[in-house]
Amino acid sequence: MLGRGPTSLCKTEVLVYKTKTIKREIYHIIIPMILENILQISANLVTTAMVGRLLANDIAAQGICVRITDTLWVFYKGVAIGATVLIAKAYGTGKKEDCRKIMEQTLLTELILVFVFQVVLFFRADIFLGFFSKDAEILMLAQNYMKIIVFGFSGCVIMTVATAAFQGYGDTKTPMMVAAAMNLVNIIFGFGLIFGFGPLKGMGIFGAATALVLAQTFGAGMDLFLLYRKKKGLFFGTDPQKKWFYIDKSCIYEVYTTGIPAALESMFWQFSAIILSKIILSYGSSAFAAYQLGIQAETITEMPAIGFSTASTTLAARAIGKKDENLRKIYFRELIRVAFTISVVTSILLVLFPGVFMRMMTNKEELQSIGIQYVFVMGFIQIPQNLSRIYNGTIRAMGHKNTPMIVAGFGIWVVRIPLCLIVAFLLKLPITLIWIVIALDQLSRFGLSVILYRRFGKEVYDGSAL
Repeated sequence: MLGRGPTSLCKTEVLVYKTKTIKREIYHIIIPMILENILQISANLVTTAMVGRLLANDIAAQGICVRITDTLWVFYKGVAIGATVLIAKAYGTGKKEDCRKIMEQTLLTELILVFVFQVVLFFRADIFLGFFSKDAEILMLAQNYMKIIVFGFSGCVIMTVATAAFQGYGDTKTPMMVAAAMNLVNIIFGFGLIFGFGPLKGMGIFGAATALVLAQTFGAGMDLFLLYRKKKGLFFGTDPQKKWFYIDKSCIYEVYTTGIPAALESMFWQFSAIILSKIILSYGSSAFAAYQLGIQAETITEMPAIGFSTASTTLAARAIGKKDENLRKIYFRELIRVAFTISVVTSILLVLFPGVFMRMMTNKEELQSIGIQYVFVMGFIQIPQNLSRIYNGTIRAMGHKNTPMIVAGFGIWVVRIPLCLIVAFLLKLPITLIWIVIALDQLSRFGLSVILYRRFGKEVYDGSAL
């Protein structure tokens, strides 16, 4: 017995040391990622708060444009997730040339696609905007707003793919710094262009659009510099492709078959948001404007948790690349623990202080009263919503590319949209019931994600990780 003591103690110390090392690795990746999200969303919130001081039609016009541009953005982001997974695996095996190839192939193809979107939306945005509203003033404002923001699409794509490359390497600090610089540009120019400064007359929502384009262009330039600069660039020491405009079909196939399911998962939400916007607009432009502001108010508390999906995918992919199942399990448990703790706090804040958040977004009492109801209901789903991100991110990295998409599709097209249509047009119930349906959608997705994770993974989540 005495002879076994030191050996047992030694093993325990090694295990504790390994666990602490892994936790430091997780926090090293996720804290900058959280800060990046906070910086990005903070800039959007500041812009939203500034626009929220304008007329309801201005807010509604910007809101319907955001529904379209966000749909495109989640496509770029989804494909970039595919690149992140493949880059993380290649980096785990030491194949840095493959990392550069994956990033450049993804960027090339996405820029080709985004050019098509830019042309279509610049000349014929009315085809899409007309779905949301028949109000001539709102549509005119939205079309002119769209003609400005399309010029930032390329910059948005460059930043998204560059972030995928940095995160695939485990570098989350660089995207955070780029986000900080970009958002500072957005806020400074946004204030001056929206309200005017000195002799410069305010441009309203068109000033917000111009500031966004300038910020995205600045951020894209900064990312490209940090990727390719001599000696300290991410790809320094790696060989460039022989032909930049050459498309490697096998590489693109891997990126897009991994990324498109992730894109569709988010696009399901965006498509539902488009239909939901149409439903909410049936309650009036004030209801829709309050909904847009309520989403941004809720986002304040989501900032710390939004990065968990990417973090879980990146860390799980890294562990799988190393063929270390125990490491993957430790990553998962720690992410669940942190996300749960954060979600409890944010849930309490939304439930107890919805008015505080809405007053940050607008000074119009009518919009505040509608938005407060939305924020209050959303406070009850913070835990399942945020934990779902980790489950789905891990499932994706484990090779089940389509599963998160199926989960999102179930919640949105089986629960959210059908019930919202029934509430609004068949039963003609108050808009508060729409908010409750949205909450039921999130709960159904969380339950399905847990069931499927238990089926696919050896790790069975029974609450002990909390």
